[in-house]
Amino acid sequence: MADRQDDIKKHKHSFKTKSRFRLSFINENRFNEVWTMKFTRTEIVIASILLVAALSCLAATIIVMSPIRTLLPGYLKEGQRQENIVNSMRIDSLTTRVNINNAYISNLESLLANPADSLPSAATVQHGEPMSPDSLLPASENERQFVRQFEENERFNLNVLSPIAADGISFYPPVSGATELNAEGQNEFSITLTAPPSSTVCAIYAGTVVDSYMTRGSRNTIILQHPNGFVSKYSGIHTPFARTGEKIAKGAVIGITSPKESGQETTVTFELWNKGAALNPREYIVF
Repeated sequence: MADRQDDIKKHKHSFKTKSRFRLSFINENRFNEVWTMKFTRTEIVIASILLVAALSCLAATIIVMSPIRTLLPGYLKEGQRQENIVNSMRIDSLTTRVNINNAYISNLESLLANPADSLPSAATVQHGEPMSPDSLLPASENERQFVRQFEENERFNLNVLSPIAADGISFYPPVSGATELNAEGQNEFSITLTAPPSSTVCAIYAGTVVDSYMTRGSRNTIILQHPNGFVSKYSGIHTPFARTGEKIAKGAVIGITSPKESGQETTVTFELWNKGAALNPREYIVF
């Protein structure tokens, strides 16, 4: 019995076979193997490591060779990131300026292409807007008293800061081809300009339209707020092009005077203010 057991031990293998894995592709219609791959455990580990390394190299190549790298935290220096932000803001500003210039050119083309009796469509919208009640209702006693007090206080105001505020600012003429009407008899704080029919009324400087309303006789008034506390007022516009709250560039057309067919006077009254004080426009603008 002992000898038989010794013979069995002698016929046993002294080594173990390696664990093997098989990947098979089977045809479902015929149930036969189309392709078979056999792997050992070591080969699977090596293949996995190579696959991860290949994917890592591919991802690194895409990041390094494309603009995606700028989105990674810590990739760019602080100065470079600040420069990118400034450049983005400049691009937005340039885009806004291009849109403003395109709108101005389109408005100018409409004025030149259409005859005097055919106005741009943007101008006709203003006639349907409600008029400001302040232009038609009489002033109350409190308003008149406030005006008197304001005039008394401003009588002794030398307004020495206005020329300093206007230093470095070049104002654009408000009406093209206009001349001053009866300069001797006019108020020094306003100027009345007479111009040919259908003349353009332009903004003297870049600003924002703070008010636009219609007065008696189908005339319109537009008030612009400019930098450094300046405010310009244009009264007597026949057809306005600017709306309240709209940003206006320097020299942009905000309206036109009366056409010849209307039979109305082609005069525009212009006023210039600085921080609540009326100024003499002749000292700041060449008419």
